[in-house]
Amino acid sequence: MSAAGSWTIPAEADLLQRLCAPGRDVCDCRDVMIVAAHPDDETIALGGQLHRMEGVRILHVTDGAPLDMEDARACGFGRREDYADARRKELIAAMALAGMDGEQLLSLAMADKTVPFRMVELARKLAVIFLEYRIRWVISHDFEGGHPDHDATAFAVHAACHLMRQAGVRVPKVLEFPLYHLRKGCLIVQRFASSGKAAASRELPLDNAAAVMKRRMLSQYLTQRRTLSPFAAAEEERLRRALKRRFLALPNGGEVYYAYFNWGLRPADWPALAASASRELDLPQWL
Repeated sequence: MSAAGSWTIPAEADLLQRLCAPGRDVCDCRDVMIVAAHPDDETIALGGQLHRMEGVRILHVTDGAPLDMEDARACGFGRREDYADARRKELIAAMALAGMDGEQLLSLAMADKTVPFRMVELARKLAVIFLEYRIRWVISHDFEGGHPDHDATAFAVHAACHLMRQAGVRVPKVLEFPLYHLRKGCLIVQRFASSGKAAASRELPLDNAAAVMKRRMLSQYLTQRRTLSPFAAAEEERLRRALKRRFLALPNGGEVYYAYFNWGLRPADWPALAASASRELDLPQWL
């Protein structure tokens, strides 16, 4: 990877205000990196904004293909590698609609459903990448209990920032987006599961053109049609300054969506994994 060049860094409030602006102006986002667990998470979160985020980079933690082959076989693939390749092609097609090229798309290519078991490795890699690309803002997952890879990615982003702080280098500011969580047994999409002082959610309304573009982008993910259907009718997207977290406990009061699926992690196993990673990285109690 080669480091990015020099540019003028806007203030955080300026970026959020410009993303929220009715005029839908293009934003200079060469210092911004979206860190998403899976190909398609970026479109769910910010598909209506990506065409305006000039120069933004998107880093995917996984290649979207689980080791268990269940999803691959359901889509007609006999090899995990072929399923991962199909998901990469879907991503490239979706991002092309937003005017993004392949050089803006980075991937660590971890297997889907394995991120909670690789949080230490991921945090260290992210710290290096943020420094090398001179990233000033990171946009990533809310710690919401939707998918274990999402929560593990949120942990690793915060841990990477702590490692950078400990090393005495400039730490990027972190914004977070919601994807989905449970509330009293009901699936809630694109709303934050928790609130906090000085972390008000900012709505990014989708005008008709942005909503149409987002639906077109989502439609490129042919292998994920059923999964993505609840997000096609979204009228807005949301961002906020990341909350200070204590990752050792389950999010959302312990009501986690992945408890009902075979997504690689039992909820009861999260606290021990987070505690082990925290010890290895010498993290504070709160991130």
